[in-house]
Amino acid sequence: MKSDDFPSSGDTASPAAERRYGPGSKPTLGLIPVRPPSRTATTATTATTATTVAGAPARTAAVPSATPPTPTDTAASRGDPACALARRAYPLGSTVPGASAADLSAFDTMVRGADVVGVGEATCGSSEFCTVKHRLFRHLVEHQGFRSFVFAVRWGAGVRLDAWVLHGTGHLRTIMDEEFQAGSSRWNTIETRDLFRWMRTWNVRHRDSPVRVAGVGADPALFDTTGEAAPAMRDRERVVADTILWWQRHTGTKVFLSAHNSHIAAETPTSVPDHRPETPGRILREQLGTRYVNAGFTFGQGSFNAIDVNAPGTPWRRFDIGPAIARGSEDVLEQVSRHDWYLDTRTMPPGTARDWLAATHPTRSLRPYWPCNEYENTRLHPSYDILIHLHHISAAHRR
Repeated sequence: MKSDDFPSSGDTASPAAERRYGPGSKPTLGLIPVRPPSRTATTATTATTATTVAGAPARTAAVPSATPPTPTDTAASRGDPACALARRAYPLGSTVPGASAADLSAFDTMVRGADVVGVGEATCGSSEFCTVKHRLFRHLVEHQGFRSFVFAVRWGAGVRLDAWVLHGTGHLRTIMDEEFQAGSSRWNTIETRDLFRWMRTWNVRHRDSPVRVAGVGADPALFDTTGEAAPAMRDRERVVADTILWWQRHTGTKVFLSAHNSHIAAETPTSVPDHRPETPGRILREQLGTRYVNAGFTFGQGSFNAIDVNAPGTPWRRFDIGPAIARGSEDVLEQVSRHDWYLDTRTMPPGTARDWLAATHPTRSLRPYWPCNEYENTRLHPSYDILIHLHHISAAHRR
């Protein structure tokens, strides 16, 4: 087996990984103190975007000029939502897989009793979303008995990856290069490779309790999108949800679902037209009730990989993005704490925080293509049971 497939260093985070993903901060226990940063850093109404091609200097381009949705929140004006949220938020001590689990005790409570936990991402190509998912999956495997990792690639790709993590069949490098093409190339990263390596390491050490992999992405070729779009999109979302439910029943395992925020959400953003009337997350909620728990990501600023719509056919490249618009979700969430943090939207007492989470706000939701309209009108609750906020993100490392 190639060394690129299966590391010999075990399942602990190496110094190289620590440098790659950024230093893991020392976890802080308990609720976050109300220490919001200066508001001036998060109220910019404009930003610039820089793209960097490997080996070339960055070039600067304007962020798309599309007017973001107008927030409809009026209840939050009765108080400061950032301070109210801070009283219920917990610090996320590290984004590094394998870091101390001391900061995840509250997360354990939030997902206890779930058969499927969906964890999203606000971009399709940022390192920290991948590494936090890796960290949470490892934690749920080790502490709550989760044994399946399900994500949005075609079924055949999942079969090959499952055979590799279970039995070492084939070579991970080859599988990733062959399967993670076109729309699935977002997964062809060092962060994803390291996740599968850890799964293989776990299975070698726990042959009687292995982790599994499944792909649940619906192939667009299976659906007629030449006619009316809404039925085809609805059928695709239903197939994804039904495949997840079938896998959970078939394997009898607890499932960790990795997908974009828009797919794990239990509610479709109000700014999205009727061509996507249901999300897989909404279908899972209808079928599983409280046995489906989801966690959505938000972020302050940073970088991500995407396909440049102005240069079709080119590889994914890095884009940098600055602070979000004033009065958007992220403008408030950035002020909750200087730490990265998470909270349970379901347990908010009546008052400012609960009202603000239930109201509609423009929220960033970046897709595989850029530039795009980066905001969607979203109610953070009931869309997400758990909200995870990262102040800074960086582009994932392409293989």
